[in-house]
Amino acid sequence: MSMRRDDERGLSTSVQAALLFPFALGLFLALLQWGLVAWAESSALAAAQQGASVAARLDAAAGEGHAAALGVADNGSLTSVTAHVERGARETRATVTGRAVVVLWPREVSKTIVVNTERVTRP
Repeated sequence: MSMRRDDERGLSTSVQAALLFPFALGLFLALLQWGLVAWAESSALAAAQQGASVAARLDAAAGEGHAAALGVADNGSLTSVTAHVERGARETRATVTGRAVVVLWPREVSKTIVVNTERVTRP
């Protein structure tokens, strides 16, 4: 004689796991991707800030800012990094561009900083 239990409702544990595992994995990968892109964006911003501040010093050259920007960007968060530094009479502009290290989809990151160029003014 078979006894039927009427209080058993819902899905079995293995079915629940099979349905929830892809969702949990997708959520984990999306959060990992977001963290990697945020790291790449902050690295590009820091590199642009360093490049602009070094190049904007009195008697500095744009090449010094370029080298400083590439040095800061070399932390593993960006690949194919390029830095472009322009030193003008009044403004110095630094742009750092690269590709974020990714898990799901490629993402290009670019940050630009403009600072005042140091100069001697006449009274």
